Amino acid sequence: MDYLLIALILIMAIVVVVLIAKSISLHKFKCKHCSNEFNIKWPKIIITEHSGSEYKLVCPFCKIKDWCTEQPKT
Repeated sequence: MDYLLIALILIMAIVVVVLIAKSISLHKFKCKHCSNEFNIKWPKIIITEHSGSEYKLVCPFCKIKDWCTEQPKT
């Protein structure tokens, strides 16, 4: 019985993480070097280092890996 509860909690946690990542992936990210905005796919969001609204990403325009700022959805 305890294993079933633990499995259910883990599945629910995974679902929540995926839903949050999909929501964040709808936002654009702005490169601090070239000021271009771009989107990233939700699986990348899960594994990317981040702090608050900044994510360490490789800009597809200037190819520099640095902190990119998540832009508010308009």
